[in-house]
Amino acid sequence: MASETPVFDNVTAKLIACVVIVVCLVLGGIGLVLPLLPGLLFLAIAAVVAAKLSPAFASTLRQNPTLASYLDKTEGFGELPLGQKLTVVALLCLKAAIDGVALLVTAVMKLVKAAERA
Repeated sequence: MASETPVFDNVTAKLIACVVIVVCLVLGGIGLVLPLLPGLLFLAIAAVVAAKLSPAFASTLRQNPTLASYLDKTEGFGELPLGQKLTVVALLCLKAAIDGVALLVTAVMKLVKAAERA
């Protein structure tokens, strides 16, 4: 497990992180209603940033294997050069999209099976 020290040390970084969390939560909420916006992706970004702010929240998220893998993939992100940061973000977005589609397919299959039983 990663270190339990917060990534954001100064007040300005914490304020920026809080703004990012709020914006991602709002966009994620809108994205859950509007199909054109990837709501789960923004909610995942908000969760990862919040986990960097709060070690207690990070340990709560780590109880879920999927979310723990996202947190593990973001360790050391701040030290990467810009090109590698963009690559990591693109790959995480792709993984989140794939996970979201898998979750959606699973939910639809459960609904179809439930409808067949009725």
